[in-house]
Amino acid sequence: MENKISLSESLLNQIFQQESSKLVGKCLKRFELSDNKEEIKKQVKEILYEGLRDIKDYIITYGKEAINLTIKSKEQ
Repeated sequence: MENKISLSESLLNQIFQQESSKLVGKCLKRFELSDNKEEIKKQVKEILYEGLRDIKDYIITYGKEAINLTIKSKEQ
């Protein structure tokens, strides 16, 4: 079975726009919460890894062609 993902360019752009904004906000918040540069560096690194895993999960979830839903009309 071939694993295939299909996304529109607009959905892909939307996913990256939303997630990149969240990542930037989370990272900048660490600078407000601490003056310990080494701790901030570790936290930002982990936030970025988590964020990219989330993006991958969104792409896989939204791009799967395995689920196709149809609406039946009342006449059928």
